[in-house]
Amino acid sequence: MMAIGRMSGVRELNRYLTIAVDSYDDWDIGGVIFQGDSFKGVRFCSFAEMMINMDRLFDSVGAPKQTFQMRNLPGTTSEAFQMRSIKTAEKKGKLHTIHIYLRFRYHASWQGTMLWDDGKQKQQFESELQFILLTDAILKGCTEGKTVDLQKALSHPAVSSDEFFNVSGKYMELCMTDDTENAFGLNFSRIISHKAADTLKQNGQKASFSLKVMFLEHFTWQGILYWREGKVQLPFRSFKEMIYMISSVVETTLTDG
Repeated sequence: MMAIGRMSGVRELNRYLTIAVDSYDDWDIGGVIFQGDSFKGVRFCSFAEMMINMDRLFDSVGAPKQTFQMRNLPGTTSEAFQMRSIKTAEKKGKLHTIHIYLRFRYHASWQGTMLWDDGKQKQQFESELQFILLTDAILKGCTEGKTVDLQKALSHPAVSSDEFFNVSGKYMELCMTDDTENAFGLNFSRIISHKAADTLKQNGQKASFSLKVMFLEHFTWQGILYWREGKVQLPFRSFKEMIYMISSVVETTLTDG
């Protein structure tokens, strides 16, 4: 019984992550993730890299359980973003430090709690999309000296059905080499990786998509993603799964040429 108790304690501790943010500029984020009480971190240079490596850290301890296996588009690799480890004496970001506790990974998504400003502020999130929007609001408040409007972040058009469906009656066109905001103010090339987007441009390569959001259940997206160059499409069950799919296409394009 004692051994089971210790194992449960270890797993509970490892549901906590510290996100040490070193830089942020219009969806372009960089920093280090720390799990539990470890001072060994994992570097990230985009929201996509951060999300994928957060899932890997949770997978490594088996908690919280992943209820859906993330899928990739046919013809792509599943290994986007290799983990880059670093050991430091301090778990604090140059710009800001955010702590999260992840309760569940239901619906191919995340549910948990964020804490910032040394634990003085706290907010629950019900999906990875809410997590991204809250992080953006917190960091913009930090960089621009504004008060964080959490209600505005949580009622963003990307998760607000009334305004959302008026816009998304047709496919959205996404191109990873276009450094522009798409519908709802999201810059997908930066969310995936501005460095990868720059490399695609330099190589004269493309990674472009047609995206149709069909539902907004569980505070995230469900729809269809079509990869133009690969001429394949697949339904996605969450914004996170869509990010996985796009990231794997970018990785495959850069690797295979």
